[in-house]
Amino acid sequence: MLINKLTTAFGDHSSLLPLFAKDVVNSAGMTAFSYDAGGKIEAKDRCLDEFGTMALWMGGLPFFKWLYNNSAYKLAKINPDVDYRLLTDKAQLSVAQRYSESLKGRADIAQSIAKAAANTTKSKALFLGKFASATALTLASFFTLVKLKQHYTKKQIEKQFWAKKSAQMEYSKSLAQSPAFKAFLPADQTDSKTVKNSNVSFKGLGSIASKLKGAMFDPVQNLFLVDVGISGERLVNSRTKTEFAETSIKEGSLLFFLYVAGKFIQDGIEKISEKFGKPIGLHAEVLSSAYMDSAIKSGKVHADVNALKQLIDSVNQAQEILKTDKSAANKLALEERKKALFEFIYNEKNQDNTVIKAAKQSKIIKTIVDGSWMDKLFNKAKKTNLIDPMQYIKIGDIESVTNNVSKLAKFASKHDNITEFLKKCRNMKIASVAANMGISCLCLGLIVPYAMMKYREKQQNGNKEFHVQSEIERQLEQSFKGRVA
Repeated sequence: MLINKLTTAFGDHSSLLPLFAKDVVNSAGMTAFSYDAGGKIEAKDRCLDEFGTMALWMGGLPFFKWLYNNSAYKLAKINPDVDYRLLTDKAQLSVAQRYSESLKGRADIAQSIAKAAANTTKSKALFLGKFASATALTLASFFTLVKLKQHYTKKQIEKQFWAKKSAQMEYSKSLAQSPAFKAFLPADQTDSKTVKNSNVSFKGLGSIASKLKGAMFDPVQNLFLVDVGISGERLVNSRTKTEFAETSIKEGSLLFFLYVAGKFIQDGIEKISEKFGKPIGLHAEVLSSAYMDSAIKSGKVHADVNALKQLIDSVNQAQEILKTDKSAANKLALEERKKALFEFIYNEKNQDNTVIKAAKQSKIIKTIVDGSWMDKLFNKAKKTNLIDPMQYIKIGDIESVTNNVSKLAKFASKHDNITEFLKKCRNMKIASVAANMGISCLCLGLIVPYAMMKYREKQQNGNKEFHVQSEIERQLEQSFKGRVA
């Protein structure tokens, strides 16, 4: 069902779709309030800033990464689809390589992994280069957009200013050549410096070291890093003190609701739902799936959960032991236990395991999809359901799915009608995601823009006009009067 797919997409904190939706609402709200406060010029300025940034924000990283994949990676003859994290995890890599060699008609995949594994240093350099260049070029594109947007706005204000002056004054033929007439001609303007608040102080973006590593592998965190840079550039390029303060309110709220609030709100709703006997930690598509319904009714789910849980617990125990004793024997023991876990996951016989099915459907375990990027974009690519050995699998994510499936089965055992129980859980999940998105969109599209306008009115003694326009017009007026005098 479409609603299940949409709920899964909007409820997935690793998906870009909810970020895009929230930003669209915020941009529309900001533009509407700007039009109400400052008229067409401010609305154009805001629209160019918000929607232009959105285009660069959502399209910049994928475009520059695609460009890097088709240039640097091609020259190095290394497949960019091989996740660099896979190369750093010896246990998973060895199992993935054996699995890739067993795939019929997929020699290209096995060769890609082998080539990347044989050139780990080069693969690391390429990966870091792609991350750094794509992020830097996206920020540079935004910086260019800001400069062009500010220049365009300034010219629009000047044009309107001189049009008003021309309408206000009547010029006789005798005065046409006078200094007063020449003083207000746009061609004679010499005070064309960008209005900039020299008192605005911005000390930097702060420490982002804790997010840097995650941003290299997670598209959402990579966007967060870009957003922090965009926020910094907006603050640095603020044209007045009021604009700096408004930008601080807007950018702080946007970062909070895009990257922080969503997860906390969803976690809170899920905890409340669980108290009412409805565990909704899994995606809506998983909750409404026929295999989940069948596995719980037959009791198969318990064996499936226990099979993976034992292997995961074994890995966790080995990791705990290694924390206190980093001996070679303990390191080897951890590697062997991780291998056992991944061998179970990749094994063809275990693909009917309820947890593995749920992990695949949740995109935690990625599968091979045949087709070009255009096919994938328009959902025309062929889905194989075969685990993609070039992709990295996080043990923590598998553990989370295992626990959620176990919890769902435990609560379901208290009900006579399993199908109805799962339906209620699925409906609760849909409602929770809708509420989460609704709260964020309400704040970003209405409350934050309203708060910014109220702040402006307070700073400008009840006047909510476009302060940048007022400042530019004030300087033009001073220049005009000076030349007339």
